[in-house]
This record gives sequence, structure tokens and C-alpha cells, in this order.
Amino acid sequence: MINRRQFVATTAAAALLPGPAPAASGSADAALEALLQRHAELFLRRSPEEATSVGFDTGADAALRGRLDDRSLAARARDRAAVAQARVQLAAIDPRALSPRAALDRDVADFTYATLADMLGRPGYMDLNLRPSPYLVNQMNGAYYWLPGLIGGAPIRTAADVDFWHARLAALGPALDGETERVRHDAAAGVAPPGFVIDRTVTQLRALRDAPPRGSALMADAIARARAGGLPDPAPRAEAIFAQVVAPALDRQMAALAALRGGASDIAGVWRLPDGEAYYAAALRANTTVSGLRPGALHQQGLDQCAALTAKLDAALRAQGMTQGSVSARLAALNVDRRFLVADDDAGRARLLEAARGEIAKVTALLPRAFNDPVVDPLAVRPIPDAIAGGSPGAFYSDGAEGVGAAFQLNLQRTDDLALWRLPTLAHHEGVPGHHFQYGMARHAGLPLFRRIVRFSAYTEGWALYAEQVADEIGAHADDPFGHIGFLQSQLFRAARIVVDTGLHHHRWTRDQATQWMVDHAGEVPAATAREVVRYCVYPGQACSFTVGANAIVAAREAARARLGPRFDVRAFHDLVLRSGPMPLDVLAAAAARLDLPGAAAHSTPRA
Repeated sequence: MINRRQFVATTAAAALLPGPAPAASGSADAALEALLQRHAELFLRRSPEEATSVGFDTGADAALRGRLDDRSLAARARDRAAVAQARVQLAAIDPRALSPRAALDRDVADFTYATLADMLGRPGYMDLNLRPSPYLVNQMNGAYYWLPGLIGGAPIRTAADVDFWHARLAALGPALDGETERVRHDAAAGVAPPGFVIDRTVTQLRALRDAPPRGSALMADAIARARAGGLPDPAPRAEAIFAQVVAPALDRQMAALAALRGGASDIAGVWRLPDGEAYYAAALRANTTVSGLRPGALHQQGLDQCAALTAKLDAALRAQGMTQGSVSARLAALNVDRRFLVADDDAGRARLLEAARGEIAKVTALLPRAFNDPVVDPLAVRPIPDAIAGGSPGAFYSDGAEGVGAAFQLNLQRTDDLALWRLPTLAHHEGVPGHHFQYGMARHAGLPLFRRIVRFSAYTEGWALYAEQVADEIGAHADDPFGHIGFLQSQLFRAARIVVDTGLHHHRWTRDQATQWMVDHAGEVPAATAREVVRYCVYPGQACSFTVGANAIVAAREAARARLGPRFDVRAFHDLVLRSGPMPLDVLAAAAARLDLPGAAAHSTPRA
């Protein structure tokens, strides 16, 4: 899942605040570069959380470590004005005068600003993956959800670092209150979460408030680092801040949500909201970055792709002697097959973590078959914290920040939800050659600051799903037929997400209908599926970004292969996708159509 990093889930994510227009320069490329660099720097000074995420909070900007983003209504209004001004400045640069690489940067900025301008006029929020939600605080988003790891992971080397940490911890109170103000504002406009979302969210808020502060994600690691560095114990002051500032703000947020519970709807789809159908269309565009998608047609595409994958699964299961019953029933049997389950205890959880580490090492050794000079940065494999596991997916990736390394995190609340036949593809998606590899290759590509900040759900999630296919093509499952079945089931699951997401938000399915369809047609575990469906309820359109994104990457690859013939080099295509940085998929399609490889040796994925 693409909330794999410490995303800045706040409207300040839109505050790409422009300054004065750039002075005349020697070229349109230079003017564009200067403009986007200034937008990025001013944004990071407005968004201390993202500044920490990209390592900008150093030197003269070190004081940003003691701040958090402004989540108030006033800040949202400033964001809208800033984006409007940024669009005017961008339009002043003639795209016809730009080099191909600069034109790509401009197209990325243009899509970003246009999407922000649209979604900032709607309720809720949007993060820097351009991933919108109509509900600012829910079981998967809000200051309470994202900020403990960011705050607790602060670098603690000096007394000044301790002061910054205490200041940022204290800033959590105003951050929560800014959200609470907007929760009430949106509710007054008819936009409030369904009751089942409120229940899960309040449970998680209460868990943060009631947990022993010193053992929480907000404090435990920071306190340990301070003590290891011989600094004065920061715990007493931190506990006082939590008790006097943070806990009361958590109480106020819980009270605001509880006040909405009595009149809350049980309807899952955003069609019930004011202007809900238009919101869903906008959310699909933001999440998929592909032009011209219509919910009804997309629903049918999902059904067609599910049918094709089901046929492939049928053949693969028959090859393993599993011939009786529907494909879904046979997959359900694998879910409870004791060969693929571990004990629901510490030893079983350790076994799952070790299996994930082993799979990442295995596929890493195969990368040269499809990539030029692959770079794989260190990656920790660890559990999702218990406090948020109940509202989290089966796994996610976080690319970390200073002091906190990248991590592939598994939801080990129920070990039966992570059968071993599914684990290899999960590791490929979240780790290598998926999200972790993708982020690392972009990090080493020397992208300009603006391009390192903006992200796109369809690009990141589309790549991770496509990466599962690449792992299969380069031989990751050559001696693991059940791992190959896991790969096909993962592809089916993501295609089924299109059906379910459009079913909920366009065809007006109930939550139970959506859950049952996924269980019946994708071989999913009921408990895990129920959690997934609640996620789709708060992130409309985001579940479609995986398969739409992967399909778009495959289409661009095969179009380039057909056009270039024997000169096609899959390694060069992957260079284009990964080293060019995140981009809308419409922009990627245009870039791939211009890909030229004169004199290149022909390389093809082994099972393309």
C-alpha cells in the first residue's frame, strides 16, 4: 500500500507557495528549474513535516524540526490561493521552448497544480500522492495516525535536538485541534464519516491517549536515543507535554467525532455526500492520473481482468493437483492449509518476518536480469505497531526519514491473514523490486527538489503491482509454484479492487456486498477483506490506482517494444520509468512513446 512512508496527510501538502516571478534567465529550461525550485523550498518551509521527510530541516532550516504543519481552515484557504498563483506562474513559461526533460517536469507540475486546485475546493484533504479523502480524520489518516512515528523518530544527538523534539511534541496539540475544527466544518456541510469509520477512528485515538506515553511511538525511541547519547533524560518533560497538551487535544477530537456518531450514516459510498458523484470522478482522476476514465467502464474493465486472471489461476491450481471446486474455493482452501500457516505466537511472527527477509534477498540477486545497475538500499522488516494494526492493511512500506530507516511492515495481528504462499509477492510489492526499490532508484537519480516532493499514487502503486509481474518474469517463482499462484492471486486481488471500489462509490454497493464479492471472486480472507473494504470507503478511487497504474506501465512497455522491435531494451525502459521520477501515467505514456535506443542490444524480460 502507498501509505508506506510517513506521508504528510494534511492540506499543507498543497501549499506549494509561489514567490515573485523569476528573473529573466538564459533559457526556458533555467526559468522553469528556478521557478519549481523556489516553489519547492517555500513549500517545505510551510510544511515542516515534509521538510523532515526529505531531509530539508537542517542548517538554517533546522528549527523546522520543532514544528508541525498548520491544519487549520485558514491554512487551507492560503493553500488554495498559493496553488492558483503557482498555476499562473507556470503558464507564463512557454512549453514549446523547453527541452524534452524540462517539458516532462513542466507536465508533472501542471498536473499537480491542476489536481490540487480541484481537490482543495472540496471537503477533506489530499496528501502528496495526490490521494484524496473526503474525511480528514479516519482510521487511516489524521495527525494521530501519521505523526507519532515522525515525532518519535526525530534525530536526538544534542540538547538542541531534544528541545526540537519537545517542541514538535507540543505542536501535536494544535495540529489535532486544527483538524478537529475542520471535522466540524465539513460535517456542517454534510460531509462526515460513516458510523463504522467513526467507531474505528475513536478506538485508535483512545488507544494513543491511554497508552503509557513513555512506551508509545511518540516517545520510546526518542527517549532511548537521548539516554544512549548521554543527554539529560527528556522523558519527564515529554510526559508533562503529553498530559497537558496532547491528551486534551485527543479528547477534543474524540468528542467531535462522537458528536457525529448519532446521526452518522452506514452508507459506505461517497455518492451519498453532497456532489458525491463529481467527487468520485475527481478522486479517480487524481488517483489514476489517466485521462478519460469513467466509473462504469472501469467497473467492466475490472470484471474482464478478473475473469482472465481467474482462468490463469485455474490452470496453475490444476497443475498442483487442486481440481475440485471454484477457483475461489481452492484459494480459500490454501488460506487454511496448515502447510502455509505459522503459529499465532511470537515464534510464528518471527518466522513470517524471516521469510519476508529471505524473499527480498532472493529477488535482489535476480534484478540484473531486468535492470541496469540496480541499487537496493538497506530495508528493515518489522511488524506494524499494535496501536494501529487494527485499522491497517496487511502490510505497508515506509521510506523513513532522518534517524528512521526504510521499513517493510507486516500486520501480524492475525498470523492466519499472512499465509506463506502469499508472502513472496507481498515482499516483492512492498520491498524489492516494488516500493523500496522504486524509492531507492529515484533517490539515487539526482532528481531536482520539486520532483522529489511530488508523488502520484498510480505511479507508485502501479509500479509496485507491475514489479510483482517483473519478479515473476525474472524467475522469482521458478522453483516455487505456490509462490506463482500467490502472484496471480495478488494480481486478481488488485483487479477485484477496481470492481469493489467502483461498486461502492458508483454502483452503490453496501459494505457487506463489497466484502462478499471480494471473498467470493478473489479468494480473500474475510477478516482482512473487511478491513480492506473500510479502507476503500475513506480513500475513494485509490484502490483503482494499482491495476490502472500497472496496466498503463505494461501498455507503455509493449508499445515501445512494438515500435522499437529488436532495439527494445527492457532495462532502458525501466530506467525511463524509475530514474525519471514519479509522474502522471499520461506523462509516462508520452515519454515512452519518445523512447529511442539507437544501437541498443535487445533485452527482453524472460516471460514478458
